[in-house]
Amino acid sequence: MNETRKSRQGKKRILKTVLSILMIAMIGVIAYMFKAYSDIGSTAESIYNEVSVVEMREESIEVETATQPISFVLLGVDTGTAEEERTETGRSDTIIVCTVNPNTKTTTLLSIPRDTYSEIMGYGDLYDYYGDYYDKMNHAYAFGGTEMSINTVQEFLNIPIDYYVEVNFDGLVDIVDAVGGIEITSPLTFDFYGPQFIEGETRILTGFEALQFARMRKQDPDGDLGRQKRQQMVIKAILDKVLTMGTVVNYKNILTTLEDNVQLNMSLDEIISIASGYRKSMETFQQFYVEGQEVYIDEIYYYYVDPEERLRLSNILRTELELPEVSLEDISTSANELDFETQQYETDSSSTDTTYDSSTYGQSDVYTPNYSDPYSEETVTEETYTEEYYYDETDTYYEEDPYASTYDSSY
Repeated sequence: MNETRKSRQGKKRILKTVLSILMIAMIGVIAYMFKAYSDIGSTAESIYNEVSVVEMREESIEVETATQPISFVLLGVDTGTAEEERTETGRSDTIIVCTVNPNTKTTTLLSIPRDTYSEIMGYGDLYDYYGDYYDKMNHAYAFGGTEMSINTVQEFLNIPIDYYVEVNFDGLVDIVDAVGGIEITSPLTFDFYGPQFIEGETRILTGFEALQFARMRKQDPDGDLGRQKRQQMVIKAILDKVLTMGTVVNYKNILTTLEDNVQLNMSLDEIISIASGYRKSMETFQQFYVEGQEVYIDEIYYYYVDPEERLRLSNILRTELELPEVSLEDISTSANELDFETQQYETDSSSTDTTYDSSTYGQSDVYTPNYSDPYSEETVTEETYTEEYYYDETDTYYEEDPYASTYDSSY
């Protein structure tokens, strides 16, 4: 009897000890997660930047329920390079509109060429200019920063933009390195300031390599259109990698690398809600590009998109956002619309790319490689640009990958 009682008491002591250890472990895990969440919160606050833009929704969205389609604009700004610091505001040389629909489980990407002729919303108020002011879309950022860029995109496409993500060159490098590199199959062979890419070769790119992959334009037979397609490849590859991470602690590693190079208007709760509730919607992509014409107005090059094409793209995006379709009367136009003397050539970039295959890049009947580079030395000289805001189009030179010594290629 005594031995049985001692045995039971011994088992109880062991059980209490195990439970105590488990309780301590659970408290430790909870404390660690709370600390991680707190750290992420402070980091999220540092990159959060609220903007005041024209409200184009009748009702506000609630991402917590993950039932409403949402829209983003991704602005790639030509500042913050690894080798130089620019003193001017810079331009949004990458403009990509993204919609995410949790009901159709589809993400839609639309690249807008940086030289697109568009009304710059808010310019008149800011610079005391009478009437509607038209210029290249990427100049909106130089004139009025993020807010003017968002309002200009909203007006051009007649859609609401719910969120924005603004990234400079270093930000892209940091993001890719933070997720451990991205897998890319190069659609063509080229080298650009160091990194070399072989058509059909699949490999993991570092942040520096991804930046060069996304920036090259002049060696691509499709010119700026080809660059837009590669930029979308990089964005999709980053999203694919982020969606496999899944934990708060992992997101902390990404956010802490972005404090100096990224801005957005999403709170931490919104980031987490979108990352979890809209995750499945980011696994299926459809991609669109803008069909337009090359025109010269006062000897300055623009990419002109006629109202019918803007209407087509607007209704594609509005359908994804589950908003009513609009008519041609709802698309704003310039008073000089009919006076444009367009060139004999144009670019057709209206493909949907719903089943994108990088092995056929540049060979599709839709993507005719007849894009004339308006910045090439043979067609335009520096004296051609007489506008007030002129920026040098030369590419920043990188001698070597500054991140190569610390990058772990095993990712």
